[in-house]
Parts: sequence; structure tokens; C-alpha cells
Amino acid sequence: MRIKMLIVLTVVVLLSGCSKGDRIKGSSEIDWVDFVKINGVSYSGSWDRVIKNPSQVTTEIVGKVDFKVADVVTNPDYRIKDGDAAFLEKGTPLYRVEGFKINEVIAAMDEASIGGYRIYVEDDFTKNVRQSYKDINKDKIERIELFHLEDVKPYRTLSGSEAKRFVHLLESGKDTPDYTPQNKEKDPEYYKVVFYTDQPFAYAFSLADDGVEVYFFPWDTRIVDKDLRTLIQP
Repeated sequence: MRIKMLIVLTVVVLLSGCSKGDRIKGSSEIDWVDFVKINGVSYSGSWDRVIKNPSQVTTEIVGKVDFKVADVVTNPDYRIKDGDAAFLEKGTPLYRVEGFKINEVIAAMDEASIGGYRIYVEDDFTKNVRQSYKDINKDKIERIELFHLEDVKPYRTLSGSEAKRFVHLLESGKDTPDYTPQNKEKDPEYYKVVFYTDQPFAYAFSLADDGVEVYFFPWDTRIVDKDLRTLIQP
């Protein structure tokens, strides 16, 4: 979602004659998406892209966060300014990423992200960076890493014939957009699946097992062969 669409409102009211405090405080509940604006460029956080090699992130600081808007700004007329970020803390440094221009991709350290960095992609550049499962060149997959949902360290890595079989089972699945978990007795087990190719980014998608079906989220929900369980076991 583009930065100018960050605030979802039914009615947009023009800002007029407010004090600084009034421009920040209001009575609306604002639905922020992950963003940062630095040097006049707006970037969106990318949760489905993973830095392939942490060494791609240089030590060159291209900017720092001046103001975290989430939980502070409640006025829907607030205008995003340089140094603003939705969720990054004040003072967070932003780094140049090898292989990209500064106005295309930057990164912030984040222990909760795979690879140790959260990737931010300039809004217009996003469409030039592959992010759909169908866009991945399956012949170029080097390895597949499997993660439990909240983990940043893989519990299993697939390569060679295992990786090919994993992809085959995903590809032969049936798209079922309206599928809902079948096992009412417990919550599904959720996983993250990260595909590493010859591209500078790896790509992360979700996989779940509700005890009845195994299903994948390449875009819409896809039910896949239950044999996939043999590959997602630790």
C-alpha cells in the first residue's frame, strides 16, 4: 500500500489552523502500515522479502528515524514528514543495501526479522522487485528454509532433491480461496517458508497444517499434498 494511503478514512477533512499538538492528537484510531520516510523518499516495510546475505547491508547510514508515529499520532490529518516511521523507534539508523540505489531499498536492524534486518522498499520501486510466488524461478532455487512462525532461525533446510520435491508438492496443490481450518480442537501449526534463488532477496510465504489438511499461501490459499508433512517435520 502506498504511503499516501496509509490512513484509512471514510471522510478526509482538510487540515486548517491547528497547533502542533492538535496536528498530532485527535480522536481517530489510525491503521498504520509499516513505513519510513527519509530524504523525501517514502518506503514501505516488506515482510515477504528476506535479505539473502546480511553482508549485503552496508555500514553506510543513509538516515535516522526522528519520530515514531504509531501510538502517538491520532489525528488523521497528520502529514507525514522526513524522519517519520510507523513502528521504528526514534534514533533507528537506516542503512544502504548493496546492489540497490538508496532511493530504491534501505534496511533497518531488526532481531525479529530473518537475517537480522527489516527491508524497506521505495513505493514505486516495489513493482520492480519480485514478490509473488509465481514469479520465482523454480529452476533457480538454491535452498528452502523452514521456520516456526515466530522464529528467525530455520529448523530445517531443504536442498537438492528434497527442495525439488517440496516445490513439486506445492505446485500440484489445488487453489481453495475459501478454505477454513478443519480441526476445531486446536489451532493450526503455522510455518514460514523462505525460498533462496539467484536474486538478492529471498522470499517468504506462509504454510499451515490444521491436522486435516496442509495448506500454503502463495496468494490465495492452496491445499497441498499431505506428503509435504514428511518434509516439514524437524
